[in-house]
Amino acid sequence: MSSNKKSAFHYAWVVLIATVVMNFFYSIVFSSFGVYAASVLEANPGISRTAYSIIPTLHSLFSTIFLLSYGKIVQKLSFRGVILGGGLSIAIGYFIYSFASNIVVFYIGAFFVGLFPAFCSSTTTGALINRWFGKLNSTLLSISMAIGGFGGTIGSNLVGKWLSTIGYKASFRNMAIIIAVVVIILFFFVRNSPADKNTVMLWASEEQKKITKQEDRPGYTLKQAMKTYNFWAIAIFFMLYAAAFYAAYANVTLYMADLGWDSTVYGAIFGVVSVANVIAMVPGGYAADKVGSRITVLVLCALYAIVCIILGFTTPSVGMMYLVTALIGVCWLFAKVLHTPLALLFGSRDSASIIAILTAAITIGASIGIPAANIIYDMTGSYSGLFKVLLIVLVIGLVLAFTAIKPIPGADKVGGPDALK
Repeated sequence: MSSNKKSAFHYAWVVLIATVVMNFFYSIVFSSFGVYAASVLEANPGISRTAYSIIPTLHSLFSTIFLLSYGKIVQKLSFRGVILGGGLSIAIGYFIYSFASNIVVFYIGAFFVGLFPAFCSSTTTGALINRWFGKLNSTLLSISMAIGGFGGTIGSNLVGKWLSTIGYKASFRNMAIIIAVVVIILFFFVRNSPADKNTVMLWASEEQKKITKQEDRPGYTLKQAMKTYNFWAIAIFFMLYAAAFYAAYANVTLYMADLGWDSTVYGAIFGVVSVANVIAMVPGGYAADKVGSRITVLVLCALYAIVCIILGFTTPSVGMMYLVTALIGVCWLFAKVLHTPLALLFGSRDSASIIAILTAAITIGASIGIPAANIIYDMTGSYSGLFKVLLIVLVIGLVLAFTAIKPIPGADKVGGPDALK
């Protein structure tokens, strides 16, 4: 019996559920890493806070390096392979953390841990959704990321209990075992493409139904895309926006502390960021599908501009800061859902590789933005000066986005620019 009949359960839903599980455990592992710091430093007085704080930076650095080769690795290993490889890599990294007693060993573990965010979470989720679903890609990605994001709350609470009962070494070891088991299970359910299940993508157009191989999908290869202005403008936009966003994200609590507010007050206010992000995730992804990437980018940039104006040109009240953190939470959508529809501006032929590069641009931007913000603060002497500079960065990024966010001629034809000849 054909698996394409409307009455049949489509395997695309199994793949989507698998991405939810992957994102849930990704969130458990990565959102809880900061909870370990105090226990690790207390048990190892020879490790300085500064040296330990470099570990998350190394996670981002190694992740960026891996992302640059993501497309080629997917072609060799398939999505199943990269999920399994990424999961087992973080298991190795966390096992190394579990017996580390000096900073060099922690840094070695960070190399393996960096593979996980590169190969799992939004990068692979977006690529799989583009491969299995013919429409509503941003909506489905946002649903997967939003549900998976609840793992963060569970992870922090779980690690907190483990640290008080079994210590950080056993906690790292438990995390390693959990993620290894999860990705092995996922390996048996995820499939690289609809052709692997003798079917076509869900909600496919007539043209999409005829496609069975990567080479048959319309659009540019990564190499072809990299020869266009649009590709580099979009990548630089992602980098600039990420730099500006994470600079604000990392400094807004410090700003509130400098205003003399009590930690219980600004702690509660900052908690709104995650709440707003979860609430906005699904409607934000749906809006990106309905109104298009260009309007979505405009709205997010406008909201972020309000943040910069409030913090750069006023002395915010408690009420205004609640608004600021809510807007930051909404603006966080850019890093979680926008790379999927923007990759499709170049067609679906090599969207996995393009998504990975855009994700790498976000990672680079975040790595640059946070230390750059500290430099700007030292130069201007105030957080007001910092957010004025971030507003300028935002405007530059918006110009790049608006000139670049449009379908590339030939992206809807097999072979990209070759099809135009």
